[in-house]
Formats: sequence, structure tokens, C-alpha cells
Amino acid sequence: MLYEFDRELQELPMEQLQENRLTAGYVTVEELEDLYERIGMQREDMEQCRKESVNYRSNVTVHEDSYFGIINRVECNDIYGTRDRIGFLIKGKLFLIIDIRDIDNSTKESFLYAVHRLKSEQLSLEKLIYGFFERLLAEDNKELDHKEAAIEELEEDIHKGTIEREYISDILALKKEVSILRNYYEQLLYINETLAENENRLFTAEELKNFKMLTVKLERLSSHCLMLKENLVQVREAYSASLDYSLNAVMKLFTVVTTIFQPLTLIAGWYGMNFAYMPELTWRYGYVGVILLSLVVILFCLWLFKKKRLL
Repeated sequence: MLYEFDRELQELPMEQLQENRLTAGYVTVEELEDLYERIGMQREDMEQCRKESVNYRSNVTVHEDSYFGIINRVECNDIYGTRDRIGFLIKGKLFLIIDIRDIDNSTKESFLYAVHRLKSEQLSLEKLIYGFFERLLAEDNKELDHKEAAIEELEEDIHKGTIEREYISDILALKKEVSILRNYYEQLLYINETLAENENRLFTAEELKNFKMLTVKLERLSSHCLMLKENLVQVREAYSASLDYSLNAVMKLFTVVTTIFQPLTLIAGWYGMNFAYMPELTWRYGYVGVILLSLVVILFCLWLFKKKRLL
């Protein structure tokens, strides 16, 4: 689909595309096959659209009279899901979105949002580009806030002592997700900064302000991810400290028990020796005396530990 912006928005067939009119288009790779030579698109750029590699980084290429880029979109709420792959071409007054892989039609919805967000007389090439990228990032702030809330829940679990077995796995999983998102925003930031440099003079100085706004938004998202990553490091350190504290508490208990039973072991060993002449063996209250001695030892040890704040 092609939309031309004049006094009013109108949809055009492919064959009526005019380079001197502000036009936005959304095409599939198959439609682009018949169109790319007529609009002067580079052959190597067309070859990139034919590829569906999921590992390809988002990037942009600067030509003498155009920009071509590919975005591997990362959904903030489904980071490990199949990613949409979006191509874009900026040439003259044409902004063309190429549907390489758009499973849920979210790319098409973002394109239509960019086209219909302003009145025709208010639209310009850079406003179309800004509107499209803005829509791609529309829900990301909310999703990052959800991840921040999840990190805060992990912190509360540490303070409450309700740590589950898979706790460290949750921390590592969140850290990986945040790293992927930050890398994605850095790639988009590179694309936006390349467009803002305006190397081939496709935009006027006045038009570049929208790219600056987009740069600020992407930097804010990237900084938010960095902050979340640092928070996760602190949570992991708090988790390790909690484990150390629990281990120290157990070791303290074992130390107290061992210390109490050491003198009792000495008493048991002493009176277990096979000597013929031991006064307590023939004493009527010898057995009771050893019991009382053991109780005195235990009470003394407990008092001493309380005094030293070991209990």
C-alpha cells in the first residue's frame, strides 16, 4: 500500500508512485521485487530483504541519495519470541517500510499509525519516520516498569526471608532480558543518530529536531535498562549476603552445641575410665552428682553465650 500526502491523504497504486511527492509505503518483499529498480533501490539492499536471518543486527546503510536499514524488532513483553524483521528505505520524499517478517501485523499497525497520526498538511518526511519509530517503542516504558516491579519483589523476598530455590535463576533471566533490550535500544540509537547526521542532506535543519527527540527517548530507555541491570547486581549481592547470613547462623548454632557438649564429653570420658579406685563410684549420690555437674556446665555455657551475644 502507498499513501501520498497532498491536501489530503490518498492511497495510490504502485505504478503511480511519484518521487517528487511526499509518499509513505508498506510493501512485502514480493511487491518490492517488482518495485525496487523503478525507485532506484540498490541491488545489495534488495538482497538483504530476501534474507530472514534472526541473528542479523539492526543497522542502517547510507547511500548518496538514500538510507536503507533493517530492524530486528525486540518485543519488550516477549523477548525470546520470533522477532519481526523490518526493512526501511528513505529516498527523496519516499519513506518505504518493507515487511520481511511481520507475524502479528504489529509493523503494519505502526506504519498506519505514523501515516494517520497527523493531518496531511502537518506531515513531513521526518515526522513520518519519527511516528513509526515512536510507535515501535510505545509500550516499552510500561514493560520496563513491570520488570522494575519484578526486581523490587525479589528484593522484598530477600528481606522477608521467603527465598525460593529458583531465585538465582530468576535474577539471571531478568539480567539477560535487560541486556538484550539495552543492546536493541543501542542499535536503534545508532540508526537514529545516523539519520540525524544527515550525511546525504535529505533533511533540512528544521526537520532534524524530531530525530533529536527520538534520540532522547532511546537514551532514556537505554539508561533505564542500565539502571535495572545495576539493580539486579545489587539484588544478587543481597541474595549472596542473605545466604552468607543464613550459613553463619547455622555455623553459630553448631559452634554453640559443640562447645556445650565438649565439657560433657570430658565428664563422660572421665567417669568412663576403668579405674578400680574412684571415690564417686562408691558414693551413694555419685550418679546424681554427675547429672547436676552436667546441668551446671550447660547452664554456665548458655549464660556465657548470652553474655557474649552469641545466642
